[in-house]
Amino acid sequence: MCRGGGASSTTPASRRAVLEWSYKGQGTLEDPYVVDFLPDDTRNPFLFPAWYKWSITVFKAIAVLAVAFVSTAYSSAVGEIVDEFHITSPELAISGISLFVLGFAVGPVFWAPLGEMYGRQITFFISYAALTALNAGTCASKNIGTIAVLRFLAGAFGSSPLTNSGGVIADMFDAKDRGFAGALFAMAPACSPCARRGRSGSRSSALASRCPCNNRKV
Repeated sequence: MCRGGGASSTTPASRRAVLEWSYKGQGTLEDPYVVDFLPDDTRNPFLFPAWYKWSITVFKAIAVLAVAFVSTAYSSAVGEIVDEFHITSPELAISGISLFVLGFAVGPVFWAPLGEMYGRQITFFISYAALTALNAGTCASKNIGTIAVLRFLAGAFGSSPLTNSGGVIADMFDAKDRGFAGALFAMAPACSPCARRGRSGSRSSALASRCPCNNRKV
């Protein structure tokens, strides 16, 4: 029954206002208290300025776009990875993609509840910092096993924007504006393949002839 809480500051007066406010409900199992923001609470996301709400929405869309881009950009380097580590198995060559996507299935199991318990901001900071570090580690990997493990972990940590960004948007916009904001956010991962092709499509076509996946007999 709790949507949020707290006053605009942590002064004694604000704490007293929170404690003395008459909340809806009777405090029983049948009719529990509904803890809500106080009127005119500046920390209420619904009261944020419009420019601030849309800025956060755009940032969240870019975050999702970046994660989706990272998941597919690996494919442009498959040929180089095959040559560098002398890989003969097509499945092993593309494991960096499949394991990254597998991380998308594992990560939300942790990020969704952690975001509700400790706040979405701290989970975004931690997960995105880890994603950046794991991507850097992938670039410096000396064997395909290290790449596979780091790609899986990168997918798990990078899944936090996919899981928690929808809640951020829902907490800021009312029903009138939530549809457009959600559509803008949902459009970001769909644009990722186009962005990847624009960035590395020509390079991918040059490497494709060397990828063992293209020589696989069906």
